[in-house]
Amino acid sequence: MKNNAKRFLCAALAATTAFSFVACSTEVAESAFDSPLPWHVSDSSYEKLEYSVNVYNTQKGEKESEREKIGDGTLTFTLEEGADQGYTKLDMSFTVTYLNIDGAGEDRGLTDKIESTVSFEPNSLAAKSMEKTVTLADRKNEQNLSYKIKADYFETHKATFQYFKQDGAQEKTMSLPHDICRDNEMMFFLARAQAISNESSTNFKMVNLYDSFNSDKNVEYRMAVNGSSERNVDLGDWVKDFGIKAVEGENTGKITYPITCITTTISINDEKRGPAYTVLYAKDAFTVGAAEHKKLPIRIDYSTYTGSKPYRLTSYMLKSCSFAKTTE
Repeated sequence: MKNNAKRFLCAALAATTAFSFVACSTEVAESAFDSPLPWHVSDSSYEKLEYSVNVYNTQKGEKESEREKIGDGTLTFTLEEGADQGYTKLDMSFTVTYLNIDGAGEDRGLTDKIESTVSFEPNSLAAKSMEKTVTLADRKNEQNLSYKIKADYFETHKATFQYFKQDGAQEKTMSLPHDICRDNEMMFFLARAQAISNESSTNFKMVNLYDSFNSDKNVEYRMAVNGSSERNVDLGDWVKDFGIKAVEGENTGKITYPITCITTTISINDEKRGPAYTVLYAKDAFTVGAAEHKKLPIRIDYSTYTGSKPYRLTSYMLKSCSFAKTTE
């Protein structure tokens, strides 16, 4: 696997967490999930979260003054309870376009996209089905690793995989476990659905089908979720529509809308776990009327490295949300 395509597959959030390590050997009980779940308001609850995406070259350093912005894009999560014959559906859409500058390397001017849909049981969070398409731009002297995955966890217990931009690439088929499975596409929501506080430590298991097909065996990771310090994030005045209070600076008189967040890391629970995702989950609920949506992921950061040296940082910042489905 060539460097640029591999780094993209490793960096583009939960949608494509292509970790290449063995699962942990120490079996521990999975932590309990919230009841009710943090996004549940009714059996037809709806949630749309839209993020701005920024990609930075961090080879000169990871500090804000040292890194160079080399790409931007959008990320959207749309969750609907009861959308799939009573099951919850989670759609994800991600796109990034690299700037036409030297710091972007061979990615300059290119656009990559990921789309996925996973349906899951609304209480146990057991995955019912998943479809995912990763569409990568062609890169010089590199094999195009664009792929499609489909999985049926409840009926046929089979998954299919194909590198659809490679001539002659055959579709692969794999049998899936008959036990309860939670899919990689659900990662940020699985973490969100467990206890999050300044000193929390929880865990859950998830199936990674990309790694499963590339290792020719079912790969399930035990994920560790650890909460630590609180920090404030100001997204602008649009959050006032969701119950976030304005704060006036004591000396400046400046009005801000700080959201108190719990800094959380999500990583494979193994010595060879690779870089962690850092996710800032809102401590207080976003509210519209009587409806409360809890622990929204406000910011997501993921760093990639070349050996031990920093390479890139991808950062996702919430820019809008909606709890009511609109007819377009």
